[in-house]
Amino acid sequence: TAEEAKAMRNMPGVAAVQRERMERLTTDAGPTWIDAPAIWNNKPSGTQGEGVVIAVLDTGINSDHPSFADVGGDGYDHDNPLGSGNYLPGSYCDVTDPGFCNDKLIGAWDFVASDGTNPEDNDGHGSHTAGTAAGNVVDNAELVAPTTSAFFNISGVAPHANVIAYDVCDAGCPGASLVAAINQVLIDAGNLPDGIAALNYSISGGGNPYNDTVELGFLAAVQAGIYVAASAGNA
Repeated sequence: TAEEAKAMRNMPGVAAVQRERMERLTTDAGPTWIDAPAIWNNKPSGTQGEGVVIAVLDTGINSDHPSFADVGGDGYDHDNPLGSGNYLPGSYCDVTDPGFCNDKLIGAWDFVASDGTNPEDNDGHGSHTAGTAAGNVVDNAELVAPTTSAFFNISGVAPHANVIAYDVCDAGCPGASLVAAINQVLIDAGNLPDGIAALNYSISGGGNPYNDTVELGFLAAVQAGIYVAASAGNA
């Protein structure tokens, strides 16, 4: 109730009490904006995400998709920074189903209460954003349309990077789930030998970065050395 919220705001150790807000999924042409195609056309070596861990806050991940396989279509065999067969402590792969993860996908979490505890992608958006950021090289990926199909060679921006998936959205993206996931990103970074390099967030946000709980979580992530890549919406 409003009275309970007011009382909680005055409790020692409570910085703020805010009304829950549901965010929505967003995404667009990020790789083009950062000139990823031009970089790839120059065929760089040693700059494809080796040794980098990326955290993705979204709708979960399709763990059996070739974009997140241990060995990519270019033959690259991922190294797990925790050691092969070991996954982030407390995560779904560590506690419930080790087969959900591999040396590329090293952890997965579900923070949407209505979605149970399985971080499998419930929408496709999370696999899209994770694949855009760090999906493996996949040759002859098939795009199926109602009247035809076409084949493409695809890749994420950093196809050799490791991925951690955080399921924070179901019908919407509850602010409480987003904050819990950001807190977990910070914990996970501390459990990795070289931390987490980037946090990918293709979800809407508040209008005031100075007191919004999610934005303050991002500030804490930056202070912990994690680059936050947040979308600017669809418009």
